[in-house]
Amino acid sequence: MRASGLEWLLVTDIEGGMGDTIAAGVKATEGAAGWLVLPADLPLISTDSLRTITHALDSCVAIVPHCHGRPGHPVGFRRECYPLLRPLSGADGAKHVVRALRYRGLVLDLPLNDIGTVQD
Repeated sequence: MRASGLEWLLVTDIEGGMGDTIAAGVKATEGAAGWLVLPADLPLISTDSLRTITHALDSCVAIVPHCHGRPGHPVGFRRECYPLLRPLSGADGAKHVVRALRYRGLVLDLPLNDIGTVQD
């Protein structure tokens, strides 16, 4: 993240699951234009991919990167998603948020040639 030039926040020491972690990060940066949910176990994502996902948020509400047909990370959310992300809790992270946004046609599946988006 540092090398990408993007603003970032490392969320640690949160009890609960991925949903609790996402909610904590979103609450701590509530004035942000959007968020990339980047799990720490995916350290090989390229800085170009991070920037590409960020720029793609200019044209859609949520982004799910894909590599070789597999969905990956970081999932990107624009500011409009704040009310959906803030109350998250539990182990499922933002899966149901993405599902609801996809149902409304607000998710872009973004093909990237970056194995780091899907490889732990």
